[in-house]
Amino acid sequence: MLRRKMLRDMRKNFSQFITIFLMLAIGMMAYSGIKAYMIGMQTSADEYYETNNLQDLDVFGKLDDDSILDIKKLDHVKDAEGKLSFLTEVKNLEKRDLQLNFIKSNNISKFHVVEGDGFDANKSGLWLDEYFARLNNLKLGDELEFEQNGIELKEKIIGLIYVPDHLAYIKDETEIFPAHDKYGFAYLSQNELPEAMRFYSNIMVDVDGEANRNTVKTATTDEIDGVVSVLFTKDLYSAASYQGEIDEGKTYVGIFSGLFIAIALLCVVTTMARIVRKDRTQIGVMKALGFSDGRIAWHYISYALFLALLGAAVGTALGLFAFGQVFLDMEAEFFEVANMHTGFDVSVWLMDAFTIIITCATCYLVVRGYVRQPAAEILRVERPKVKSRSLRFTTSGVFKKMSFSSRWNIRDIVRNKARTATGVVGVVGCMILLVCGFGIRDTINNYLDIELTQINHYENRLNLSEDATEEQIDELYRKYSRDSSKTLAVEIKKDDELRVKSIFVTDAGDSMRTLDKKWQKMDLSDDGVYITQRFAEIEGYNVGDEIEWHIMGDHEYYKTKIIGLNRDPQNQNITMTRKFYESLGFDYLPDSIYTDDAVESLPDGVASVQQIDSIRDGMNQMLDTMMTMVVVLIVFAALLGAIIVYNMGILSFAEKDYQFSTLKVLGFSDRKIGKIFIQQNLWIAIVAIAIGLPIGYGVVDYIFREAIEKTYDFTIAITLPTCIFSAVGTFLVSLIVSAWLTRRVAKIDMVKSLKANE
Repeated sequence: MLRRKMLRDMRKNFSQFITIFLMLAIGMMAYSGIKAYMIGMQTSADEYYETNNLQDLDVFGKLDDDSILDIKKLDHVKDAEGKLSFLTEVKNLEKRDLQLNFIKSNNISKFHVVEGDGFDANKSGLWLDEYFARLNNLKLGDELEFEQNGIELKEKIIGLIYVPDHLAYIKDETEIFPAHDKYGFAYLSQNELPEAMRFYSNIMVDVDGEANRNTVKTATTDEIDGVVSVLFTKDLYSAASYQGEIDEGKTYVGIFSGLFIAIALLCVVTTMARIVRKDRTQIGVMKALGFSDGRIAWHYISYALFLALLGAAVGTALGLFAFGQVFLDMEAEFFEVANMHTGFDVSVWLMDAFTIIITCATCYLVVRGYVRQPAAEILRVERPKVKSRSLRFTTSGVFKKMSFSSRWNIRDIVRNKARTATGVVGVVGCMILLVCGFGIRDTINNYLDIELTQINHYENRLNLSEDATEEQIDELYRKYSRDSSKTLAVEIKKDDELRVKSIFVTDAGDSMRTLDKKWQKMDLSDDGVYITQRFAEIEGYNVGDEIEWHIMGDHEYYKTKIIGLNRDPQNQNITMTRKFYESLGFDYLPDSIYTDDAVESLPDGVASVQQIDSIRDGMNQMLDTMMTMVVVLIVFAALLGAIIVYNMGILSFAEKDYQFSTLKVLGFSDRKIGKIFIQQNLWIAIVAIAIGLPIGYGVVDYIFREAIEKTYDFTIAITLPTCIFSAVGTFLVSLIVSAWLTRRVAKIDMVKSLKANE
């Protein structure tokens, strides 16, 4: 009997119950979807690393076979392999570059072959990055041509591959996200090189246990000749940027799912309170017939239980199998992981259970006050709980001069605080999501503006070869520009811990600007070093402190005074002038020269040319990808706003049938009553917009400050058009849904409504 009653009540109150279901489903879809792609990325990478034997350490320097043998003799070293890597331009493809890697074996960081042959040192040919090949319409058998240091290579593609230490890769530090169509990697047998070039720029080391990595790193640095630096592989860009994407989701997974679940709970409160209040007489009859308080309470809790179970199941399924895949596909555009897949863990089921329990508990708190009353008391007609004093203010002062509709709506809001609160919170959520969507776009656009118009002021950057001579550099100065820079890999020592950073030595003039705390150009002094503000915040440095560092490969430490803070949205590093660098006893040989002149072909001493247009293209590609997330947030915002306003309107009509019928008897037209109804919803929308705008700003700030990697320093830039679009969008959603609901005024059964209160 009670089951049939529950189904009948759900049918009669379908709009309110579908709102609860949708909020719970969307909340769980957001949670499980984000979890699905986060966990999937993590497990995919872990499986890939394990299966293809990702190295533990990368040793850099000019090394040879003897270096490998010496490393293998160190304690806890399982294996070591070398490779020679250098950047080169593909001569028969326009503006395409490849990192060529020459190896003699492939037991560490093994290829995942997508198509073609596996590695064989005795084979001639090219094992090419599958992403680069696909985006440039290359296939097996195609030939690519290269020229490096006077050596010409013309190689056929014999395999398309993924490699575990190339999950992500960028051309240089000016790039933000990978541009697979313009820059890729390829592997060749070391036998393709002349004897004079059969050395290694880096050695990959496989350690017998993670706990022994530090020991092997120290031993390699101290005992192996020719070593410049030893780095943990998972601290390098490929693995670190990938892990950073996973960690970002951990920060905001609770924000969006929590918002929808919280609104669902408010809907439970308002909907169940109305149903229980409406069923007051039926509850009294059930109690008189001998139904226990617990049985009656369970009957109403079962409403919430059914909706929570259904919402959690549908939301989790959509999240795991649809929503999560959308995000994973976005990540797959930037990261090359073999067999990337979504995943889930017990936390998803725990969140489902928590959602169901908290929904049922909320429902119980609503109904317990009714079911605990004696049957004799609950069968009496309930007196309206309206305190005349609390409403007296609407008949005096400024309120006395208001129109009837304004005073009527104020009194209704005061009488129905829970429904009003639900409406405000729901529309605030709509506003927050819109501000987040447009705010993320604004912030990224601001970042692009800082990078491309305020910091980088050149058309071409000449990346010099490691073996460029002073004569070649002088010729480049004469022909192109004297604006230059040098980037040094260093280890910073603080509290007996070492952190890998970089020092940017600048003699670039206006080609590469340094910005102050307010993102304005600043002049640099030759009396010390500058560190970025984000770096200072994370590591606890202040102006006037000394920072201790040494160049990779040089064991001599330097203590230099911090004389200022600068800001850089992308690189958190140390900056010093050429003059200060030379005052420390170093000879300055640049690794980059900046020019506005066209560079038709690679001059002597230049390894590659980086065009500012290619940086701009890569950044715009990132922005296009971010727009997918923006669209998702805008769709969710519109959906949330529409559902909440609709639910609030349905509840309002259900509670005010009698009042609206009375107004019709008094001569109010349907149009006038509709305006009264719309007015209240628009008031709620305006209040919610005022509350949601600063909260939305705070959420965007939180996402970029806490979720984004520590290597970035984004300044939040929410523009006036964003505020206007978000406010207008929220207002229009409320207006349109409210106007659509006013059609119900004409359908009110006046006789039924007026006699219901007799």
